[in-house]
Amino acid sequence: MQIEDIIYDAAVLKMGVCLERFLKDHPNVTQSDDVPRMINEFCKGDDKARRWMHQIWHKRKKVAHPLDERKNKISHPLDKRTDAIFNFERFQKIRQIGLELDKRLQTTGDHTGMSEIMVSSSLPYDMGNAGDLLKHGALATFVDWFLEYGEKRIRYADPFGGRPWGYIFKEETRRRMEVLSSLPVIGHTQPHWREHGKYYGSSHVVRNIAKARADISASDKDKIARSDLEASGISPIEDHDPKNGFGILDKQHDRRFNLILLDPFADFLLNESGHRGETRTPHFESISESVKRNPGLCVMLFVLDMKDRSIHNQYVQNRKKYSEFSFRLRCPKMKNDTGVDGEASYNMEVLLISKRFAERSDSVGELETRLRGMGRALEEALRTERIDVQSPDWLDTRLTVRGT
Repeated sequence: MQIEDIIYDAAVLKMGVCLERFLKDHPNVTQSDDVPRMINEFCKGDDKARRWMHQIWHKRKKVAHPLDERKNKISHPLDKRTDAIFNFERFQKIRQIGLELDKRLQTTGDHTGMSEIMVSSSLPYDMGNAGDLLKHGALATFVDWFLEYGEKRIRYADPFGGRPWGYIFKEETRRRMEVLSSLPVIGHTQPHWREHGKYYGSSHVVRNIAKARADISASDKDKIARSDLEASGISPIEDHDPKNGFGILDKQHDRRFNLILLDPFADFLLNESGHRGETRTPHFESISESVKRNPGLCVMLFVLDMKDRSIHNQYVQNRKKYSEFSFRLRCPKMKNDTGVDGEASYNMEVLLISKRFAERSDSVGELETRLRGMGRALEEALRTERIDVQSPDWLDTRLTVRGT
């Protein structure tokens, strides 16, 4: 069997999982003739998909059993080769079949439909790690503040969107979420972590906190990740080259948004410094030009700092240029084994950069207060007897605002 066929089968199986979940939760539909008729209708011309769907349907009529989400993931060795060999048009056809089934079966979209199942490659870190908590906590806090003190709608762009959501598999992450969920802004942005173990990515963090008051656009250089984002209900960024995420900082795009998240994983500082002789890409300069062109714009930058001396020193010098109109929160890499992948290799920082932060206003002071409160809650969530977290080096809640 060709690798492409294996991956295709996995995609079809995932669609079958959607149908299985729905039929488990809606047993009255199981005996209905509507299900096989819909399967036949939507799988015309694709016998393999039709066979899978009928097998799932007949199986559900006989017995119900719980599903382990991890067992439905495509295996990691295949993930590395997926993008090169995946027949994308074929998968899109399967995706569309599933979304149409969603619509016909009137699934909720939260836990039962095709939009819930993704085929993005496995991540090299656990979703909900310390960096995610820092990034998404700051993001949710800003959006909540912006809609209360700023404009009536937030126009958000995320050119490094990644996957829409993932699942919490580590007990340590669940413990942290238990602590953080007492903070209303976290409870609103991650509403399904306790019951379903679901952890939302950045675009859905904004959607969950802003609800109908947000225009959300996202992209990613990985085309399967882009497909997952769109299937989850996130609009693509119009007229944007997905291979160049920092292209969002040009005149054509930056005026259309009032919040842009830049989360290019570990590439930012390496590219900024011209690491190992590569062409230097001065993205800090592009950020500066964007916020000057659009005073109402906030650029949120998530930085993973590996503490390479020369790269770190250059980063610190660049960061100082924004000290009068930025907020900075940081979390160092964990010194002990936490059991959560993705937080032991980097020092993590969030920079919120906007000209409006230079204002001496009560509203900007309120944002600072809220970010400090989020920081304190995060510090409490990460601190355990087993994890070495040293304050104040742990989290810099002494935010740099207006040069103070």
